[in-house]
Amino acid sequence: MTHRPAAPSAIPAGLSHYYRASDLSGLRLALWEDAGSASLAAYLREAGAAVEVLPPGDGAGQGMPPLPLRARCAPSAGGAKTEGGLSAVNGQPGGAAVLELDAAVVNLGDPNPLARRLQATGVPFVIFTDHPERCLEHYPAGSCVHSEDGPEALASAVLLHVAIFRSGLPVTPDLSGPGMSLIEMVPGLRAMARVLVPDAALADDLLAEAMVQALAYVPPLGSEAEVGALLVMLIERLWHRQKLSRPC
Repeated sequence: MTHRPAAPSAIPAGLSHYYRASDLSGLRLALWEDAGSASLAAYLREAGAAVEVLPPGDGAGQGMPPLPLRARCAPSAGGAKTEGGLSAVNGQPGGAAVLELDAAVVNLGDPNPLARRLQATGVPFVIFTDHPERCLEHYPAGSCVHSEDGPEALASAVLLHVAIFRSGLPVTPDLSGPGMSLIEMVPGLRAMARVLVPDAALADDLLAEAMVQALAYVPPLGSEAEVGALLVMLIERLWHRQKLSRPC
């Protein structure tokens, strides 16, 4: 068995803060980055992710892997998983193979051509860029991290994006979805917390604290959907607060 060095407990991120390292153990990521740029692969691997580095290409057909992409946690639609993160479409022996990923990371000078192609795959992705304001068109399929915030901010964004995606919560600006009540959101909110915090008891504490804080905001909110969106925001905020620390 290959030994993977443990991720540090506290590492520098950005100019003024230190973060507790994100644990990306078990995640399978694809990474596109420009040649000559500071590679993110080593950091993501030290955080526990399996990373496949792919060539940037030209964004117009090249740069995508030779296999179709699919979100690893999405319904398989009859596909049968095989080794290496591949599945055979509809269980047919001769069916086209699909590369299954938890998320994709784009570290390119011009990420938009590739990001537009990724949106069609259903795989959540995070863009690491000097100009996050240019990436708003990709919300909610993708999120953006300013490169000045450092690789740990990227790892945090990847884990958060995967947590929301795996939770089954509707990934829309208001998180409402068709006919989803707050009670129906609770299992998804709990699942989100458990991706962010592997310890089940601590994850439940995170959700409970978010619910307590949400009570102060409930009266002026107009719908259950707004309360659900607030809880997602509070879970994210509390989790980041727990991560943000000065090194001992």
